Amino acid sequence: MSSLPLDIVEIILLRLPVKFLIRCKSVCKAWQSLISDPYFIKTHLKLPETQARSRFCIIDELRRHGINTNNSTAIVRGAFTKDCDAFSSDDVVTAGESIAFDYISDYKNFNFTYCIRLFSSCDGLLCIVDLSGKIVIWNPSTRQHHQLPPNPNPNMLQFLTCCGFGYDSSSDDYKVIVVYTFRNISEETVVDVFSLKSNKWKSIEEIHHTTLGTRDAIVLRGALHWQNSSTSYDGIRKLKLYKITAFDFEKEEFREMSIPNNDRCFNLTVVGGCLCLYKGYAEMWVMKEYGIDTSWTKITSPFYSILRSGINILDFNLLQTLNDKHLLLVSHGRLMLCDHRENTYKNIMCYDGDRLRNNANIYKETLVSPHPPTP
Repeated sequence: MSSLPLDIVEIILLRLPVKFLIRCKSVCKAWQSLISDPYFIKTHLKLPETQARSRFCIIDELRRHGINTNNSTAIVRGAFTKDCDAFSSDDVVTAGESIAFDYISDYKNFNFTYCIRLFSSCDGLLCIVDLSGKIVIWNPSTRQHHQLPPNPNPNMLQFLTCCGFGYDSSSDDYKVIVVYTFRNISEETVVDVFSLKSNKWKSIEEIHHTTLGTRDAIVLRGALHWQNSSTSYDGIRKLKLYKITAFDFEKEEFREMSIPNNDRCFNLTVVGGCLCLYKGYAEMWVMKEYGIDTSWTKITSPFYSILRSGINILDFNLLQTLNDKHLLLVSHGRLMLCDHRENTYKNIMCYDGDRLRNNANIYKETLVSPHPPTP
């Protein structure tokens, strides 16, 4: 291909998956420069061929217990990834890939009361939060990572409620959203925003007078969503009412959405590109038209087949929607693939404890850099 014009080489390289493009960087300086160019990376990201390549990732964590449980530590050894297409095939035991963390030294020892959480992914980047205070943006495909500067907010560890990571298309910027809830008389929720473009934190002046209902938080339509609660009085008793709060990545402001049966706390997720609320295995609602409160529609839960098999799924989480029919479900240390059209399921893998719930996510294979852009 050395005799081909560079623009033809670019067209060919844009059709290759990330794994091969990383190898192609070593061919020559011209290819290395081309593949590293931000325009090439953005073009590669938007191609349908690359968007279809999704992988499942789970943090590989080794727990060591001392004589005193307060001295227990956790060591991050790396991560395990697997092609999501293999989940829906008949051969679900296809081997995955182990990935080492280059920044393992930063996470070797910390108090076991703090854990690592793998929050939302965006354009191939994963947001990893260590509740001892570290936040890292990581691209598992390129093995690049960026540790964020410390959050200047002294309340981060004590009041951190949820966290989200997403893209602001108006400013071409990736942002980390950190939400704090102060359970005082006035019930205050505040937000800090980290901009990858500026590599800086800032606090949002607006205060939202609610408290978090659950720690579930999802990113959809350019906003971080979580369920909040507020307290009111009917003259006789105190009532707790629930809504969905969204924080917009672009406008950096709050908005609220009503939910059905607002006296109950639901789990929040995304199904088929729609906001979804579910309670146990029996009740599930989807917002058919985003932002339209009257579009909440009750649907048949896809988990009856699992329940009929004798498996107790009273404690489960919807981890992710793979496509228009397959859902990833986490229950009692097991990862399951649920077909909500056929109302069937199959076991994918087992893992210890709640790590599938807290330390797992789906990401796309991309070349997007987790580092701030160079001036």
